[in-house]
Amino acid sequence: MTTQAETNHETEPRMYNEPLAFYHANGKGTGAAVQIEPRLNQKRGDRYNCFFLDMARQKTIANRGQGQGGPAHATFDWDQKITIKLDFADISEILTVLDGATNHVGGDREALYHQSGDSNTMIRFSRHASGGIALSLSRKRADDSQPNRIGTVLSQAESIGLRHVLQVGLFFITFPRIAGGIRG
Repeated sequence: MTTQAETNHETEPRMYNEPLAFYHANGKGTGAAVQIEPRLNQKRGDRYNCFFLDMARQKTIANRGQGQGGPAHATFDWDQKITIKLDFADISEILTVLDGATNHVGGDREALYHQSGDSNTMIRFSRHASGGIALSLSRKRADDSQPNRIGTVLSQAESIGLRHVLQVGLFFITFPRIAGGIRG
């Protein structure tokens, strides 16, 4: 009989997550897409228990069947995406906006700041006049002359759904052993 400490983590069932996605394409080709995915430790030594947030610019506009090739969806440049790891403090800060306690993250800075290696990333997350949430990521590497910026506005309905996903997800990234008990 093996104990939990002796379990082979390579053969354990894995919990695969599909990202929550918001696609905001437009006819000008200036839209953006957002993907957010919870990551829970899969084996001992993993350093996840967070959410990963990806944003990508719109690459092509949709084609409703005019011209060659027939209908086609808009595409997004995931090769040039900006990715940020959101931990407990980041998610809690975002929830203050989604819950209506504040108008934006980051206090006086109006953004959350992350430094990783040779790059700095700013996360702007604020209430928008439409009732939704303005979200943008800006990353500048040491050798870049200008930051890479991507932004969009989530609708009020998308913002409410995101709030619920982050609230539940915050529990599971904080107490991952409980999630392990549920999936195993």
